[in-house]
This record gives sequence, structure tokens and C-alpha cells, in this order.
Amino acid sequence: MAERKTTVFIYLPEETVAVPAGIFSHASHLGVGSFAYGRKYLKRKNAAPVDPVSLPLGMASREVKTNNGFYGAFRDASPDYWGRMVIAAERKTSPEALSEMDFLLETNATRVGNLDFRKTPDDPEPNLEPPHFNRMEDILLAASGIETGEAVSPHLLQLLRQGTSVGGARPKSTIQFQGALWIAKLPAREDTLNIPRIEYATLSLAKKCGIRIPEIRLESAGNRNVLLVRRFDREKCRDGWIRKGFLSSLSLMQWDEADRPGWDYCAIADSMRRHTSAHDIQELFRRMVFNILVRNTDDHPRNHGFLFDKSGFELSPAYDILPSLTRPGVGTTFFLAMSAGAHGREATLENALSRAVRFGLSGEEARRVIKSLVNTVRNWREHFESAGCPDMELEALAPSFARCGDIPDILTPI
Repeated sequence: MAERKTTVFIYLPEETVAVPAGIFSHASHLGVGSFAYGRKYLKRKNAAPVDPVSLPLGMASREVKTNNGFYGAFRDASPDYWGRMVIAAERKTSPEALSEMDFLLETNATRVGNLDFRKTPDDPEPNLEPPHFNRMEDILLAASGIETGEAVSPHLLQLLRQGTSVGGARPKSTIQFQGALWIAKLPAREDTLNIPRIEYATLSLAKKCGIRIPEIRLESAGNRNVLLVRRFDREKCRDGWIRKGFLSSLSLMQWDEADRPGWDYCAIADSMRRHTSAHDIQELFRRMVFNILVRNTDDHPRNHGFLFDKSGFELSPAYDILPSLTRPGVGTTFFLAMSAGAHGREATLENALSRAVRFGLSGEEARRVIKSLVNTVRNWREHFESAGCPDMELEALAPSFARCGDIPDILTPI
């Protein structure tokens, strides 16, 4: 199978039109990729790295084998599972029939971060035409058709075409609303609970706990709720949209799925010392504890991200936080997607405290953070009720908040 090449474009700080930065070559049969900066690009005074961790400016061409031969920032900019479903439906094929390079090259002006991928250096800017919120009922209809495998008309598919790679497998679409770009997170066909409303309540509870979140809104389309999450990697300006660079924690650490046994919050915190502020590292600890308290077991490293520009890195607002449902009476032991402390992925407050020093916190400081979070999250029922969750949903969620009743001895100074 022949090696395929693409021109990597970048939207530089304060600029709304991308410029070619270099050439990415990918040999899918080997699972190997390589990238080389263009000489003309490197002469720019405002040149910025396309991936500040894997591909700093001035680095000679280097190969990558993680993520099947894709650098972290490139994989982050590719469509997620839902985006791949939409692209495959538009092509009238299955996602498995398309290659990683096929997905990377799909024109999309709303991909996450500040990169774009085009066949030649002369390819024009992609059109930015996501649908307005007033088309939401049509968007829901199109999403339902994709989930059920039904034929969806081309004009409805086009509404979903402007997807994003921030997120996971659930249906979503980037939309325009009140002069900004938002991710509309949609109900799924198999949902038995109002997931958009539950995620809205969970994120707003995280905000009460001192965790930075994007601006969110819970809106209705017909008789269904839709969660709107404002894009934190876009900023409107007079000439268009300023794009911010984005790296997931997976990319910051240069991990891939094969490294799953080694995924570790503490390792991320260690790496953050070279890139971000102490405040961000301590907030990562706060997010880890919050995930324990709300039983969010989908806290894998792609669900933690960083924004970067010429001034450096910062932890992005939190996203994709949702309680994992469990049945009453089932054991309360559960595990996070990443190691949290001395006892690996065990989701306990004791485990979170065990290596607090790696997050720049003394034992007493960590206890205060945990106690504050417990005191806030233990009122989750009233908070979720105020967000509109009925008794049926509250009862279904109650077992997920069992950790809020755990006030272990560790919270008392020794």
C-alpha cells in the first residue's frame, strides 16, 4: 500500500486564515508516520509548532508509531467515533472501510484545535457553515437515522457534517448559537434517562466545586433536551475565528491505547510541571477527586485536555463528565480509567490522598480540598433536582454517588 501525504496547515495566533506548516507522510500498512516542517514556514517570525510536545520547531523529520502512526495533535484533530459514523454515512459505507488518513483529510472547519489537513498547499480554506440552533429538530432527526443505520437524506447529513473531535461516541454537532460556536450534545436513541440534562447537572455541580467548565446551557428542541457546550478553542473576532491549539492528556504524554495499563493521573501531573502552572496541577487533583465522588469512570486521558498558544499551556475547561450508572445493592468498589494513587485505579478518597504530593499538595492541603468537595457533592440530589431531574432519575443516580457518604478517617488530620 502506497504512502499517503497531506499538507498540515496551522492557524497562527491572532490569524483567521491557515498557512501550510509542513508535510505529513503516513504508511498505513506499517502504522508509521513522519512529519517535516517546510523551510518557508520556519522562516516566519510567528511560526508555532504543530504539536509542541512531539514536534517542536526546528526538529528534523521524525517518525511516530503511537496512535497507528499519528502524532498526538493530529489524532486529536481527527473525528471521534461519532464523527466517523457521520462521515461513513455520507459516503454510504462503514467506518471500518475508511482509513485514518481518510478521516484526517475530511474537510471540516470545526475540527478541534488550530490545525487543518489538506491534499495540497494550495487548497482553499474550508467553509465554516455549521447549522444554527433553529435547525435542531432536523439535526436530531439526522442523528437518529445514523444511530439506527437508516438512509439519511444528504441535506440532513450535511447538518451533522460540521462535527468535532472533542467528545466520544455519543451524537453531537457543532452549531451556531447567539453569535458563538457550541457543541450540541444530543440524546441518543437508546437512552433511558435524560443524559443531556444529567450531564448539565454534573458539569454545573463541578463548577460549584471550583472546577473550571465551559459555558453550558440546557435547551429544548421539540420535547427533547440538548446540552450546549460553548467551544473553548474558538474566539470570535471581526475577521472570523481565532483558533487555540489543543492537546489531550493522551497526546501530552505521547501515549496511545496500548499504554492503557500505564495511564496515570500522577504521571500527567509530573509532566504538567514542565508546561503549566501549579494551580492547573492542583485543579487536576480536584477533577480526579470529583470523578471519584460522582463515579465518572470515563475519565480516560482523551477526556482531559490542554489549550496552548505562544504564551504556553493551560489546562482546558473540564468536559465529558457524567456519572456511570450502577445498580443499588451492588458493591461500591469501582475503578477510574487512570491510576489515582498508591492503589492504582481504585476509586477511593484514601487512594486519591495517597500521592497528593505529586500534585503539589501537602497532606493537610489535600484533605481540605477533598473535604470541601465532599461537602458540596453530598448535596447532589438537591442540585440535580433544581436542574429538572425527576425522582426517577434521582433514584437511578443515587448509587453512583455512594462515595459522598464516605467520610473516612483520612479527612481528619493525624
